[in-house]
Amino acid sequence: MCKPKGSASSIHRKPLAVNMADKKDTKFRHVIWPSLLAIGLLASFVLLFDEDKYPPMIITPIIASVLSPLLGKITKSGNLKEHAFGVTLVCIPTSAFWIFGPNYFSIMLPFLVWIWQCASWPNKEHPPFRYGIWHGFGITASMFPGALLVQALV
Repeated sequence: MCKPKGSASSIHRKPLAVNMADKKDTKFRHVIWPSLLAIGLLASFVLLFDEDKYPPMIITPIIASVLSPLLGKITKSGNLKEHAFGVTLVCIPTSAFWIFGPNYFSIMLPFLVWIWQCASWPNKEHPPFRYGIWHGFGITASMFPGALLVQALV
C-alpha cells in the first residue's frame, strides 16, 4: 500500500480567505441590487396605485420576475433566460402565498433562506439559474421590510 502524500502545495490551493467580505463587488451585486429592486417596485406601487385594488405585495414579485433580465444584466449573472427562470421560480410562488395574507411562507421562509444563501453562496461561482434563485429570495425577503419602510415614510 502506498501512503498518501501530504497536502497539495500552496501553488495548487485556492486562496483560503475568499468570502463575501473580501469581494465587495459580489456583496453589492447579489445582495443590495435585488433588495433595491424590491423596495423600489414596492414604493412605486404604493405611491402610484390604489393598494386595495392592486396589492403591492402580490404584484411586486410578478413585476420583479418580468424585470429580472435587467437585474441579471446589472449583476452580470450570465445567461439572462436562465437567470429570469430562477427569479420566477421563487417570486411567483411567493406572490401566491401573499394572496392568503402575511404568513410564515411569505415573510419568514424567504428571509431565512436568503440569509443562508448570503452566508454560504458567495464562496463559489454559480450558474445563472442559481444566481436567479438567490436574487429571487433577495427580492421576496426584502419586500416586507421594504413595505414597513414605505409605510413609515408615507
